[in-house]
Amino acid sequence: MNLERTAMSERRLRRIFGFGVFLVALVTYLLTVQPSVSFWDCGEFIATAYTLAVPHPPGAPFFLILGRFVAMILPFISDLALLINLISVVSSAFTVLFSFLIGVRLIERWRGVAKSWTDVLVVFGSSTIGALVLTFSDTFWFNAVEAEVYAMSMLFVSGVVLLGMIWYEKAEVEGSEKYLVLAAYLMGLSIGVHQLSLLAYFSIAMFVFFKYYEFQWKRFFTFGVVSVLSFFVIWPGIVNWIPDALDGSFRGGPIDIRDSDLLRISPLLVIGGLLYGVYHSAKHKKKILNLATLSLLLMIVGYSTYMQVLIRASAKPPINENNPDEMSRFVAYMNREQYGQAPPITQRRWSTEPQHQASYQKYTSDSDYFWRYQLGHMYFRYLAWNFIGRAGDIQDAPATLLSHQSAWSESRGFPNRYFALPFLLGLIGLYYQFKKDWKFALSFLALFLVTGVVLVIYFNMAEPQPRERDYFFVGSFFVFTLWVGIGAVGILDSLGNCVKEDRHRKVALGVGAGFIAFVVPVNMAVQNYFDHSRNGNYIPWDYSYNILQSCEKDAILFTNGDNDTFPLWYLQEVEGVRTDIRVVNLSLVNTDWYILQLKNEEPHGAKKVAMNLTDDQIRNLSLAAWSEKDIDLVVPKEVFAQFGVSDTLITNKGKITFRMPPTLQAYDRQGRQVTAIRIQDIMVREIVLATKWERPVYFAVTVAPEAMIGLDNYLRMEGLAMRLTPVRGNSIYDIRQASEEHLRESLFNEPEGFYREPHRGFRFRGLANPKIYFNENDRRMMGNYRNAFIRLSLYYA
Repeated sequence: MNLERTAMSERRLRRIFGFGVFLVALVTYLLTVQPSVSFWDCGEFIATAYTLAVPHPPGAPFFLILGRFVAMILPFISDLALLINLISVVSSAFTVLFSFLIGVRLIERWRGVAKSWTDVLVVFGSSTIGALVLTFSDTFWFNAVEAEVYAMSMLFVSGVVLLGMIWYEKAEVEGSEKYLVLAAYLMGLSIGVHQLSLLAYFSIAMFVFFKYYEFQWKRFFTFGVVSVLSFFVIWPGIVNWIPDALDGSFRGGPIDIRDSDLLRISPLLVIGGLLYGVYHSAKHKKKILNLATLSLLLMIVGYSTYMQVLIRASAKPPINENNPDEMSRFVAYMNREQYGQAPPITQRRWSTEPQHQASYQKYTSDSDYFWRYQLGHMYFRYLAWNFIGRAGDIQDAPATLLSHQSAWSESRGFPNRYFALPFLLGLIGLYYQFKKDWKFALSFLALFLVTGVVLVIYFNMAEPQPRERDYFFVGSFFVFTLWVGIGAVGILDSLGNCVKEDRHRKVALGVGAGFIAFVVPVNMAVQNYFDHSRNGNYIPWDYSYNILQSCEKDAILFTNGDNDTFPLWYLQEVEGVRTDIRVVNLSLVNTDWYILQLKNEEPHGAKKVAMNLTDDQIRNLSLAAWSEKDIDLVVPKEVFAQFGVSDTLITNKGKITFRMPPTLQAYDRQGRQVTAIRIQDIMVREIVLATKWERPVYFAVTVAPEAMIGLDNYLRMEGLAMRLTPVRGNSIYDIRQASEEHLRESLFNEPEGFYREPHRGFRFRGLANPKIYFNENDRRMMGNYRNAFIRLSLYYA
């Protein structure tokens, strides 16, 4: 039966199937979305979206602007974190829709438009299978339910690829260039979300090549070189060189220009030249020139969202990383100079950090390290996680096919077994696409490689990593799911060829499509649902609240890194909880801009952090040679009395003494190995000495003892924070170094709601609910609660 004879056209069926996969994805992610703030960067992104502040470099201004806009127009969702999480939910659902539409177009390139119900089963059924595999895949699903940039980044990647395919189909139609121009604008906007989105450029370049040129190896190689060079016009050209030039400087290779007025006006000259190019090419009907100049101009317009960084940094918001309020600091911000020099591509074992050097000893050469760790462990393992099976959620967990490797998880949600069926289907799809349509197969293989293997080479990651990095490669996994759909076509076509009678063929194809859907995407949904559902998981919110409420009023709180800092920022900036506390991140306190903010600014009226260093001294801080030595900390008598110290042998000294050890090995100018301390160690000492007991000082329980500069014996556990006291104990783990009153009131006084002012009483939402999944990071954080209960019970014992 031809579709023309039915009530529904092929286009209408496409919309119905497309809406179906969109709805499945949307409902899935709505049911499993994090109900509030998450760990890692999410708390920072939500807080900076709410306040339009400046997150870690290179920032995500368009993401923040959109987040703030959504918060203004949807005030009926009371939890702002959930609201920003929903941006990822909707973005991911649309990406799944775009994946379906791309899949349909790829299959129709050799099968043609569906003209019968048999075609509908094969074309739309297979594309649906591919889109659902993307929906339920491990990495994509994880990104879809939290306020990170990777979900929206993939929306841009899929949108640009889809626009490129629409242009390819309509290239002969007058005005079809609008699709490429729109794609260019979206690429410019995508820079304000995540720079990895720009890699979709290479798919567009391949589409253009195959549209206008007959394939020859020499011509293809030349075009490839031109494409790479033209990509440099976008990155680092537009992304880095334009702000660099606005600062009057340019550094590249042997060229080093500083303070040049000509360079400062050069970006304006470039924009003026592009405007003239658009006008001239339109007037004289120079199609290619018009497309190129208009695309570059709109890409710059999209990139202009980065003006938000300069504008808001100048307003001095509480979160203002790198303080990029002038062009020189903005350039440093965009170039990620906070993280040091980019590792050399040619040297794989490049890091001098002791932990990395120890790991490098496991490998015989740079090549061995690249193949086994960087490519094998940090890419192919993730590919296998998504399409073969995953053994567990403990960091470095391997892929699994059939076995139950319980050592890699403490959750009933693992292992996730897909029996490698999605992987085999994807390999079949790759082969089948090359067999039927090698040009577009090559185009998508290029996208797969550039968002996978090429990124492995570029990132040049050191071992170990602080967490799993599979989200870097989600673009590569996106392409593989398209091949999964094409693989389903290959199997269904083979099945259809085996059945001669039309009536029986429809039944066979229907059963075949249903069977593939059941054993691949449906099985993935069943396997992944529990450990991808964050429904009821309030661990990050509660844990951060509990840390803040462990501290007395106007405290200084030293935190370790992202997980015990970013959710705290969220609570302070968005929820207004304990804004009197100055959080001092021990990682960021190695930078001068952060120290200056602590010293000179008063966010939300909180007191400045005392230090005796001048601003110039702070700007010139660096590693310092150091041998273990005693440090005296003056203690007034009233402070001794406050902590119940009455022994005159102690109080008459008027001080306590702690032994500050070196924290790393370094080399002096003569190449001799010396012991040294970091800037963070200098600043902890400086803040402790300058505070003079005028306000309480705490270390979060997540701070490692080596970061406490030898104060361990003087720290007392109060909830989830260790308070500096003048009372010496045996060690930080001494059960007597805990406040029974504070622990008891915190652990057994759970409030109904929450308090913005100091109030003892921890929140433990959902911890006793076996239906809620807690990942390794959640479980590790929950271990600190266990430690607090054990401390208190041992105290009573």
